[in-house]
Amino acid sequence: MASAGGFQSEEHLRCLICLNVFTEPISIPCGHNFCRSCITDFWASCDVHRCPLCHQTFDKPPRMRVDQELRDDVEAFRRASGDVAQSWKVSCDLCRHRALKSCLVCLVSYCDQHLQPHQSAQPLKWHKLMDPVESLKDRVCSKHNKLKEFFCREEQICVCAVCTKDEHATHETVATQDESVARRAEVKRMKAKVDRDVSDKIAKEESMQKSKRHRHLMMQKAKAETERCFGSLILSIRLRQVELMKLLEEKQEAEERQDKELIGRLQLEIDSKRRVGAKLEELLNTKDDFQLLQELPSASSPSGSTSFDTTVQSFLPMEALRRAVTKTEETFSQQMDNIMMDLEGDKPTDSQTVFDDELRRIQQQYAITVTLDANTAHPALIVSPDGTQVMDRFQKRKVPDNVSRFDCLHYVLGNEGFSSGRFYYEVKSTSRQTGWEVRVVRDSVGKKGIDLSLSPEDGCWTLGLYWGRPQANTNPPKILSLSKDLDKIGVFVDYEEGLVSFYDINARALIYSFTGCVFTVGQKIEEGFGNNLFQFRRSCCTPNSVNTKIYPIFRPSFYPLQITVVSRGK
Repeated sequence: MASAGGFQSEEHLRCLICLNVFTEPISIPCGHNFCRSCITDFWASCDVHRCPLCHQTFDKPPRMRVDQELRDDVEAFRRASGDVAQSWKVSCDLCRHRALKSCLVCLVSYCDQHLQPHQSAQPLKWHKLMDPVESLKDRVCSKHNKLKEFFCREEQICVCAVCTKDEHATHETVATQDESVARRAEVKRMKAKVDRDVSDKIAKEESMQKSKRHRHLMMQKAKAETERCFGSLILSIRLRQVELMKLLEEKQEAEERQDKELIGRLQLEIDSKRRVGAKLEELLNTKDDFQLLQELPSASSPSGSTSFDTTVQSFLPMEALRRAVTKTEETFSQQMDNIMMDLEGDKPTDSQTVFDDELRRIQQQYAITVTLDANTAHPALIVSPDGTQVMDRFQKRKVPDNVSRFDCLHYVLGNEGFSSGRFYYEVKSTSRQTGWEVRVVRDSVGKKGIDLSLSPEDGCWTLGLYWGRPQANTNPPKILSLSKDLDKIGVFVDYEEGLVSFYDINARALIYSFTGCVFTVGQKIEEGFGNNLFQFRRSCCTPNSVNTKIYPIFRPSFYPLQITVVSRGK
């Protein structure tokens, strides 16, 4: 909506809780603005005082400051848009300005100016005033013209004092103020339940969105792999065809050269035989006996003859070729039918099934045993003898110092480092914990001083619990909404794919995935064909370096973090 009167747009003047134009706008210490009633109701439904927008928490109810500039903008906007009468919920019945109080005796709402007689005139001081409300006539008994000051619990209606002695004499009635206290508590409980339900639905929606993104990523990978496999197969078949055709052409050229040579020799022999035939014809026709006797031996002398094989042989065993191609086609078709049947039968009903199946596969295939390296633990951390538990006593002990030990930050590394492949492990905390961190880091992580960044750009991929709230330490950090307490976490790393995923084991769901992780800096991949056209060669070139190792790293609290044995359920 375009701005009116030179001030900012309507979106700037809307409360982010009720989404309406501000009513009594106030500012809280973090600098965000809300309607007074909206933020008051929001804090009443929460266990802690926090900003709904930036989630900053406050130790005690924060001071609310009237934002005079914003209030002036709101009123100016309402005047410019012709909405002055709607700037407040209740208007003065005498002048239509904002009502300050409603009189339950006069059944009239008054602004500050028209309320003065009730505050100064003695006969009016006994009138009962309350915060401005609409429909005052509904608060008066139409039968007895008395104020409805009681509530009938049997019929669940408000009644006047005369009604309690008349048709409601046998009913249980209480003062409206007493009933409102109980009803308000019930509404508060209902509101808290609705808020929890909304949080659960939001968490499920986020899980579905993650499932959608995960399925899309897996589908793209499947398509790319299908394209690569079929391309490789087609290329291999094409290359085999080229090689076979080349062999056939070479065979044809050799046979044609041999035929040409034999035909040439045969033509020479034919010419020779023709000359002998002509000589013999001449002798037959001569009448000179002496000549016939002298020349006959040389003319009829036998000459050598070239042997010819006129049998046509096939250059290629055609039947063997047909059988090979047919068998290959049948085998390929059968394998593809099996793959497509498996694909058509794999129809998960929801994201829970998808992640449950995926998590089960990861647990079965990639689970490893992780132990803690006590030589890297901060002096305040206690590592169990078997290297599977660690807790923080928040008081340094006398332990041998070494270059691998954290001296300021309360962390401990795992013994096992990884520079390739995939691995998975699980960590258990307790529901009483309010803070911990489970992460994966490059081996170049700093251990001395406090120079340790949580950023993925610096080689650190972290899931943490801070004051009871789970958070993925992206840049900027991402607050996560989970439906249940997070007390058992699965960590999966795919080194080649650059993937670090955290799973909620109890909920069987993905919590968060870091994608595009750079574990090795400066890696260059080259692909090409070798001397054999039917063999592919892939080589990885890492100039002046080898694959960087990555390690599990943990930060516990007073309660222990425990590395558990992975259940390889079927």
